[in-house]
Amino acid sequence: MDFSLFGRYFLDLAIFYPGAFLCLAPLWEHVKAPRRTAVLTAALVTVICLAAAALCAIFELDSNILLLPTLLAAFWLLRWRVGPEVSVSQTAFLFAVSGVMTAVCSLLSVVLNARAEVGNDAPACLVSTSLLKLGLSAVLCIIFWFTAVQWSRWLLREYRGEAFWQSAWPLPTIYAAFLVFCMPLDPAVVLINRLMIISVLAVTISLLGIFLLLYEMYQVAREYTRSAQLDRENQLLAVESRRYTELRAYMEQTRHLRHDFRQHLHVIAGLTEAGQVDELKNYLHQYESELSEERPTLCANPAVDALAGHYDHEAHSLGVPVDWRLELPRQLAIPEADFCMMLGNLLENAFHASQKLPPEQRQVKVMARMLSPAMLGLLVENRYDGVLKRQQGILHSTKHDGMGIGLVSIQTAVSRYGGSMTVETENGLFRVNILLNL
Repeated sequence: MDFSLFGRYFLDLAIFYPGAFLCLAPLWEHVKAPRRTAVLTAALVTVICLAAAALCAIFELDSNILLLPTLLAAFWLLRWRVGPEVSVSQTAFLFAVSGVMTAVCSLLSVVLNARAEVGNDAPACLVSTSLLKLGLSAVLCIIFWFTAVQWSRWLLREYRGEAFWQSAWPLPTIYAAFLVFCMPLDPAVVLINRLMIISVLAVTISLLGIFLLLYEMYQVAREYTRSAQLDRENQLLAVESRRYTELRAYMEQTRHLRHDFRQHLHVIAGLTEAGQVDELKNYLHQYESELSEERPTLCANPAVDALAGHYDHEAHSLGVPVDWRLELPRQLAIPEADFCMMLGNLLENAFHASQKLPPEQRQVKVMARMLSPAMLGLLVENRYDGVLKRQQGILHSTKHDGMGIGLVSIQTAVSRYGGSMTVETENGLFRVNILLNL
């Protein structure tokens, strides 16, 4: 084996190191044991580069022949180390974007060093071309870290529109394959007229296009998330407004009752003196119904109480008994809109599941309390018919196709507070337990 040729092949294949960085950087928060994964990735890339370089040096192969099987193996290993909260489409998109970045560096290095490559008869690139490729990829990694990595991490953390990711990942994949196809077989072609300048400009502009695509995705997702948050807050304000209107009506009714209390006492005294016991009982029964409170206070926090009162009224109309245990302080340590969004979505799901059961089997339990000054717990438990839709271990909505929007919103909010959400299903009970770090 020609060790000089082996070294050139190894340097040519070393582009996989920055490629691995470009893959792992956006997914860092979702990788199993990140530090261990980084070490394992570096070791695997080294083994792949050494084995591929040896194979190519022995048989004098073009390194691109091993590109497709190597990428398929790399993608499988990446999925193995990424958590289930990241879908295959999301992983494929970020993997393809890193492929575009490395392909751009490879193509640019060959084009820029075409004069030196003209006299190269070996199937491997010159050392100068490989070093130029690694230098360009290092610069690109730095730019990528301060821009696209931050956008991608936010998209993975806050936005989970699966249909969006499924339609997005083929674009960079096709473009990466196109860049590899555009690699000149004869570097002398690049030197014809102004083809080198045109090639550099075309590749650079296309690279800017990839960054622009990521930035636009980030901006659109942020606007969508902000709009969804405003919708949730408007819904909460509408519930609070309805509750406030009912409270004002109740206070007005109570004021009238107090005003008329002396007249009621005169009637009671008169019936008592006349010995008309039956009439007295009937009158007291009517008076008691006027004083009865239609909706009790369920929580000390006004916003949570308004939301709980709304759903308590809805539960009565649906025939779903609810056991409320909302032991929360008047002032929450987190924004009320976030907590009410989680509680409201869980209750919507619980009521929807309860309606599929016979009336005698319906039961919903709601518990919320401060477990410590720095931790808030929320539990919603309901009976269900035993039918669940799962895909890759992730619960999907039974109301429509795809993942439930409510569950995605809850998981996003829980992650924002560094908390945890566990879903348990046993003996016909569906239980969601949320812990929030304050």
